[in-house]
Amino acid sequence: MIAEIRDHLKTLWRPDSEIHGLELFWDTALLLLRFLSVSYWLRSRLPHPHDPRHSLRDNVIDGYCVFQLLLLLVLLPSGFGTVVNSVITGYVLFEIYLNLLNIVFIGKIRAINAPPASVERSILLLLLNVLEVVIAFAVLYRDWLKLSTVEAFFKATLVLGTIGYPEASGWWVLLVALQVLLDFVLVVLLLGSFAGRVGLFRSAPSLPAAGSASDKPLQRPPGSAGR
Repeated sequence: MIAEIRDHLKTLWRPDSEIHGLELFWDTALLLLRFLSVSYWLRSRLPHPHDPRHSLRDNVIDGYCVFQLLLLLVLLPSGFGTVVNSVITGYVLFEIYLNLLNIVFIGKIRAINAPPASVERSILLLLLNVLEVVIAFAVLYRDWLKLSTVEAFFKATLVLGTIGYPEASGWWVLLVALQVLLDFVLVVLLLGSFAGRVGLFRSAPSLPAAGSASDKPLQRPPGSAGR
């Protein structure tokens, strides 16, 4: 994992890289945050996406996403206490958005992120993420805003649909605002995935891996100038 991220950083910081400025520092931060992600440590132990056994990799990743959903469903009725519930839901949200942001910003660098084996699978995982975010905030609303389980889930769903929100006062209004912002990111990604224009859901010129023998400049596909 450590060596892998180091190689990715070398690829990102190559002199001939088309990524620079603020985006370069943002992408570097996303790569470094992978150290805190269980899912990325898990991927580092699995076959490479181009390996003939890549189906094992896909199945384990799918299983981890389902595990996150089941864990949130366990927390929804009662959970393990307000603080423990918040830590778990916070980490699940961190995992979801770290993966999604890596798809958007790192996904176009094929030397780091391989294209998906199935766009349809990627969309299904994204829909699963939407459900996980709703349940995660339902848990938080129930614990901190003192709502019933059913009402908390209902209010979290209303926020997703931008047609309602739970009553909150003081600093807790920021919790509702956070869901609004995170839901907006999900909706943009979901619409973008169907349009085929976001990160791993599109074809893009690749950057050569660190240490690659090729020093040729990147070739843009016809008609891609200015995009």
